Amino acid sequence: MIDRYLIKEIEKIWDEENKLQTWLKVEKAVVKALNKLGVVPDTDLKKIMDLNEINIERMLEIEKETKHDVVAFTRMISEYLGNEKKWIHLGLTSTDVVDTSQNILIKNSNLIVEKELFNLLDKLKSKALENKETLIMGRSHGMYGEPTSLGLKFLLWFDELKRQISRFDLAKLQLEVAKISGSMGNYANIEPEVEEFVAKEFELGLDNISTQVTQRDRHSNLILVFANIASTLEKITTEIRLFQRSEVQEICEGFGIGQKGSSSMPHKKNPISSENITGLSRYIRSFVSMALENNVLWHERDISHSSNERLMFPDIYNILVYALRRTTNTINNLVINKDKMLEHISSQNNIFYSQRVLTYILIKYNFSREEVYDFIQQCTLECQRTNKDFKSVLLDNGVTKYITNLDEFESLFDLKYFLRHVNRVFERVVK
Repeated sequence: MIDRYLIKEIEKIWDEENKLQTWLKVEKAVVKALNKLGVVPDTDLKKIMDLNEINIERMLEIEKETKHDVVAFTRMISEYLGNEKKWIHLGLTSTDVVDTSQNILIKNSNLIVEKELFNLLDKLKSKALENKETLIMGRSHGMYGEPTSLGLKFLLWFDELKRQISRFDLAKLQLEVAKISGSMGNYANIEPEVEEFVAKEFELGLDNISTQVTQRDRHSNLILVFANIASTLEKITTEIRLFQRSEVQEICEGFGIGQKGSSSMPHKKNPISSENITGLSRYIRSFVSMALENNVLWHERDISHSSNERLMFPDIYNILVYALRRTTNTINNLVINKDKMLEHISSQNNIFYSQRVLTYILIKYNFSREEVYDFIQQCTLECQRTNKDFKSVLLDNGVTKYITNLDEFESLFDLKYFLRHVNRVFERVVK
């Protein structure tokens, strides 16, 4: 991972030293379990538990000969032990240690992701509540529709992120497991009680059935969730980018003192954070295909998944945490231009009341939908062509045929109408 996107807490978890220390902790936990089963004597257990030193250089030397990192690891730590070294890796296969350790690293990384998800969730909730009564033109197909609440936009993202967190919780539960079942996953050379002990030791779930590896559908599901979260981040930041366009300028990223938007044009203020998050979200989603393919291994195991996972997990955690933090910061520093929003609403000459007028006439009076719809549409087309006010055009074209009471007609043109059920939506989402 390049320095630009490194997250110190994530880097520390996936650092080679920490990975090997986690391998050692798993090896020790197995020895502790064997001790409790009466296999390993207390004196040998103590000597093994006192061992904390890892010599990466020595391990790499051994690996040059063995061409096997776990064998090199066990031989490296055995050099610090006497006869008690025979208990190291007893009855285990490499992936008992590697997969369980990796799942521990994943669990620790998930704690950081979880924290950042809730930070973003809180910020979206705050923005939603702050802007509940703020009117903004709603759009479909990129075109003006009807005014709506800006708060509903933030509330939509808040609710979606809650669903993402629920998916994340399930993915964590399925992946954060211990796998100590031996070479073929049948416990022929290790007791199931050892796996149960190790799971409790690291507060992991149990991999109820495995082969030589933990099945990668667990991992791909987590990556799919991360990709889904990334799609939410891109959804949010794409909306910001659309609002910051020069001809819109309704919502913009904060622009710091001394910040520059262009190397050549001093006037530029670009949505660089949103564009950055968009690009990184695409990078996160690029791991999905690889993660799914990793679930297809030959028989009880091959290592076609191993090489790419060494890259994938540190990368995806660094990028996801970075993107979450940057999204939270971007939301926190948004510049919301309420005057520009009202200006855009006003520029539409009340044409967005077309559905309101149509619906009212159909409910209150006995006219066909086709007749009223066609009449109102012709009036809207005239508004767009002449830039006249929609109310005036309706009156000039004989709307009194459908609504005879002018006070009744005037009452239809009230912006508060578009906010009348906003509180009910908030009550559904914000418990």
